Amino acid sequence: MSGPFEGVRVVDLSGLAGAYATRLLAALGAEVVKVEPPGGSPLRRMAPFIDGAPEAESSLWWAYLAMGGRSVVIDIDDSHQRQQLAGLLVEAEIVVDDHGPDVLDGYGIGYEAIAAQNPGVVWVAITPFGQTGPKSSWTSSNLVAWAASGVLYTVGFDDQPPVVPGGPAQMGMYATSLNAAVGAVLGLRGRRLTGRGQLVDLSLAEACLAFSPEVGIPVFLDDRVHRVRSGNRRTLSRPFGIYPCSDGYVSILVLMPRHWEAIAAWIHEVCDNESIIDPVFADMNVRGQTMELVDSWVEELTTSMTILEFFQEGQRRGIPITPVNTIETLLVDPHLEAIDFWQETALPGGGSATIPGAPFRTNADWWHLGRAPRLGEHNHEILTD
Repeated sequence: MSGPFEGVRVVDLSGLAGAYATRLLAALGAEVVKVEPPGGSPLRRMAPFIDGAPEAESSLWWAYLAMGGRSVVIDIDDSHQRQQLAGLLVEAEIVVDDHGPDVLDGYGIGYEAIAAQNPGVVWVAITPFGQTGPKSSWTSSNLVAWAASGVLYTVGFDDQPPVVPGGPAQMGMYATSLNAAVGAVLGLRGRRLTGRGQLVDLSLAEACLAFSPEVGIPVFLDDRVHRVRSGNRRTLSRPFGIYPCSDGYVSILVLMPRHWEAIAAWIHEVCDNESIIDPVFADMNVRGQTMELVDSWVEELTTSMTILEFFQEGQRRGIPITPVNTIETLLVDPHLEAIDFWQETALPGGGSATIPGAPFRTNADWWHLGRAPRLGEHNHEILTD
């Protein structure tokens, strides 16, 4: 079955900040044309790399994020090739662009120029701080976006510097890319209603700020209280956070009275702890005031078991407990295996790799992704003289 975006042409002028958005659209049927400069997209040069593959086809980032796309190479400084790019943009339903304010305008192929010829175009402009305002010309990165949003300040331990959310996973870029996909879809919906496209102005910093209630909700409530970094355990109550087992870590969330009753009874049974079943600890505020004591009781239980033992027994008792998975445990997770989450994809340089499947499921079989394209693979098919 064809996807819901069958027949929609997306011209992707972006790098990491837009790649997951266009990957989603490609999986749902859109024709995604990835416009690369001579030498290829910066994504092709991001480690890790595929052993033995040609240099331009060896990045696993490219192999994953460019799946389902088509590649053309265009030198924007060449007048003829710039005309070819203009032709692509005039025919596009969606453009995803992260060049920054005024960059394409300087070449005469920015949003205003293209929209004058293609008023239905949905132009998703991804920039560090948006199209307007005093920071609109500033540069950014995943780390800068988290720092600028204020979210970075809240992550990590209070006696140590802040920690980047998601670390090398580039979560800020993914957060922005998801918003880019939503913006593109809403732009298409708006065009259907009004006949005109939209300029979707998307800021990395704002996407990160909106992404986290840790900063968003307190600011919205205007209490202006700094949120102290609480490490891997929340200060609201206990147990709430990451706890060690004999072979790794588990996440425990105990807020409801029934959850506390269940874990207290469990610790009492296994550790012969009479104090923990004292009614005073049923009050989560009391547990919040005696965090170190409660944590020591909980860790006596968790460290006596493996992750699997603790997880299974905790779930049997109705306690929200989840393993802190590693790549190895995810790949053999029986639940993910049962729902056929993992998929195999061909790599541009040969061979194959296991990748995550669709992030959602539909009754219709919409999700389809081919391999990532080779550099300039579709020049002759797509570009006109």
